[in-house]
Order: sequence, then C-alpha cells, then structure tokens
Amino acid sequence: MQLSYNGYTHPENEANCGIIRQGLIAEDGFVWGYTERWSITGILHGDTSAELNAAMADLEAAYAVQGGNLTWVKGGTTMHALISLSTLSGTRVVTPPQFTANGDGELTTFRSYTIVVEADVALSGMTYTAADGAFPVSNVDIILLKYEESFDYKGTGGPRFGLLPTLKGTFQRQQLTETSPVEVTQTGMAIGLGKRPLPATPVYPDDEHLERRIIRKPQARKRGGYQIEYPIHWSYTFERNSPFTS
Repeated sequence: MQLSYNGYTHPENEANCGIIRQGLIAEDGFVWGYTERWSITGILHGDTSAELNAAMADLEAAYAVQGGNLTWVKGGTTMHALISLSTLSGTRVVTPPQFTANGDGELTTFRSYTIVVEADVALSGMTYTAADGAFPVSNVDIILLKYEESFDYKGTGGPRFGLLPTLKGTFQRQQLTETSPVEVTQTGMAIGLGKRPLPATPVYPDDEHLERRIIRKPQARKRGGYQIEYPIHWSYTFERNSPFTS
C-alpha cells in the first residue's frame, strides 16, 4: 500500500490510514453529504540524523499545502481517493504532521507521525468549481439546505372605527366604514447548495401589491473560502376586501 498527497509519495507500506465519514445534515434532518476524514499514521526512516531530518522536512512541506489530492494505491489499483476538485471546498489538512511520540528509540533512525486530512462531499455531486449561484430551472433540481416561510394576516374585513378628538373630555368612538381591507404578508427564505433557490410563488397573485414586492439576495456563505451556500429572501403583500383563506 502506498499513500500520496499533492505529488508527495510516502514510501511503500510506510503510512496507514483510518477513513471515516460523518454525515452533513440540513436543519430538517436531511442528510445531503458527508465529511470524509483520513487519519494518517506512519514512521519515517533515515540511516543518519541528517537523512531523518530531511525526511521530516519533506513531509511537513508536502502537507503544508491545502487542496491536494489523496490517493491510497495497492498494486497499481487505487483503493481509496479523496480528490480535491470533487469536494465542496477542497481538501483540508486539519492536523499537519505531528511528532508526539517519544522514547522507544524515537529520533534514532525513525520518527513516528500523525496527520489528519478531511473534505466535505455533497451526495448531489455539487463541487466548489460548479457552485455559481445561478437560478435553477426548478428548486427540485437543487439541494435546499434550509427553507422557511410564514404568513401574517392583518385584519378581518369587519367595520373600521376611529377615536375622534373632542374639545373636552375623552375621544369619541365613531364607526368610519362598514368594512375594511384585509392584508396578508408572505415572507420566507431558502438556502441552496451551489445554486440560489427560486423565491416562492405568491399564493394570492391577483391581490398582490406588486410595487411592494421585495426579493433579497444576500452574499453567499463560504465554506473553506469558497462561496457554496446561496440564500434568497422574499416578501409579498396582498390586500383585498374579504378575508383570505389560509
């Protein structure tokens, strides 16, 4: 078995890897991807202190670079791979080479090390190179990380009254109209993975105040330095003379 990272190849059978995957879960409990973590352990060798020191420096230099490809090959066959371009924000060296072992001959002709590399992977196949924030044909075609919407109903359509000022004493209550308009506000937001979701469709299109419609497109939320999560907000106002059916 031979491990490689970003052009650096570990000597054959020098390194071992433990690979785990932890699900990425949206607020509604939907699992839309996973974080894959490679825990790498190995032992560097050198016949002299100078050779061992050079081997340590080469290892540290290789894993000082973020976004490299990880492959684990057996007899010419790739058994495991974590390819940076296939992830949401590139591979991350979250634990650079650590040399924490001591005693038992460490730093004579060998040096033990540990490294951790991880990346986020979307089940939909979305990657940081494909994320552009463009609107999809339909929200069914994208992963929604979050979606929420609410309706505020104002008024019942009943009589309207007013309190009229008087020269002395309390204000006088007086009915102004037999009926009154009813208003509804539809507001919501959604976050799309790599694409900006379409805003929801107005539920009462014939009664909408088009001049009061608000569509807001905040800046994308970044993951690993790349714009990945695209939010959108909407607000529609409707008004009519009779109550709305909810």
